[in-house]
Amino acid sequence: MAKAGQGAVVFASSTGSQVSVELDEFKHGTFTKALLESLDGKADYTKDGVISTSELDVFVSQRVKELTNGEQMPTTVKPDTTPDLRLFVAPK
Repeated sequence: MAKAGQGAVVFASSTGSQVSVELDEFKHGTFTKALLESLDGKADYTKDGVISTSELDVFVSQRVKELTNGEQMPTTVKPDTTPDLRLFVAPK
């Protein structure tokens, strides 16, 4: 899994010592809310119509911190040799 271009990218809702925040107003957790918002295109920082792993990482991390007032910090683990992958097309 550590070979160039191979491996797993893991997005986690929080660090191992934190509890993921669930808020009644969302009917799910803040991590899920941030992921759903990214699917709506909010994570397309480069405005190229595609959400990449790095864009998703930045958006979800910032949004969850914002929604929880810094109480929850998502983490992403990606091998250094894994390129920035195109994950999905952003809606227009």
